[in-house]
Amino acid sequence: MKSIMLFIGSLSAGGAERTVSNLSLNLSSDIEKEIIIYGKNPVIDYPYGGQLVELDDLEKGNLLKKTYAFLYRIKAIKRMKRLYNNKTIVSFLEYPNLINLMTYKHGNTIISVRNHMSTKHQKGIKSFFWNMTIKFLYNKADSVIAVSKEIKKDLVNFYGIDKEKIRVIYNSYPIEKIKKLSQEVIEHEYKYIFDHPVIITVGSLTKQKGHWHLIRSFKKIKKEVPNAKLVILGDGHLKPYLKQLSIDLSIDKDVHFLGFQKNPFKYISSSKLFVLPSLYEGFPNALAEAMACGVPIVSSDCLSGPREILAPDEFNVENISYELKEDRYGVLIPVCNGIRYGAVEHLTKEEEIMAETMISLLKKQKVMNHFSSQALKRMEDFNLNNIIKEWESIL
Repeated sequence: MKSIMLFIGSLSAGGAERTVSNLSLNLSSDIEKEIIIYGKNPVIDYPYGGQLVELDDLEKGNLLKKTYAFLYRIKAIKRMKRLYNNKTIVSFLEYPNLINLMTYKHGNTIISVRNHMSTKHQKGIKSFFWNMTIKFLYNKADSVIAVSKEIKKDLVNFYGIDKEKIRVIYNSYPIEKIKKLSQEVIEHEYKYIFDHPVIITVGSLTKQKGHWHLIRSFKKIKKEVPNAKLVILGDGHLKPYLKQLSIDLSIDKDVHFLGFQKNPFKYISSSKLFVLPSLYEGFPNALAEAMACGVPIVSSDCLSGPREILAPDEFNVENISYELKEDRYGVLIPVCNGIRYGAVEHLTKEEEIMAETMISLLKKQKVMNHFSSQALKRMEDFNLNNIIKEWESIL
């Protein structure tokens, strides 16, 4: 029997964590599966199959504690690879990838790259460290799984990774399960919100997701669609800033922070529009899952993922048009600049386009219906069973 380990920090809310959950539950029963997590009180938000292995219970702390934890985990993974006769370890996200690569001599090392790394790591000492790490270590992997073609291109062109080692495997989605979950009833305390036209977004409240650009744009939307509501699902360290921004813009009664939800689909399916304002991505799960709910999509054309999903025939087009094009599977808009504004600054050009695009769609139900159908059609390409077969072919 084949045996693999899926190595990730936790099974907390997140795209990589959900992918690990899907793999553990759906890979062939002929493959023995173990999920390796680490740290003090690791969060388990998703169901999983196979055995859960807690590598350690070390707490986060100062630099000395972090260094000790890092070295301890390298030693532990090396020991596991030796003990289980050079077992395959597939790691997800940068920190587990680094530990997996530091033990590459002792087993089959597969890493999953889930962000456009040169966009993510542009400034600062930490980014310099990661860029050097990628350049010098990623070629040591036996295989590199990129979740989008744009990520593969970035790894080859910016970091010099051997293109023969890189395979693109898109994220997979249990579409029928999502549809079933989307039919669940929304809690009474939130039901009134969805009696209005709702714009929804899902994602951790971090810089990457660019929520403040959406909140600022929503102020303009309210002038044209007075009964509109904005729902934000997810948690993160920017929550106080984002809440204060909505207060300063005098729209706090219409911006609803509902936190992380184990079943986001019932909220998404009851919304008029799903918006992804991200500054960068890998292959955005939230966007694809919203499409599986049949909701029209507005997404930033960030690197990488949204264009491959919404306009696959224009993947290599240099100066893409941001006009509303009905042959796409959703609506692309330019990426915002990522500067964290307050309430007093004027909307940027990109924020204006975001607002105008949503206003236009909310006023055209026929166009909304078209993009709803387009979303469902596109999601047939990301059926869980097809993607699982691709994973099984490399394990």
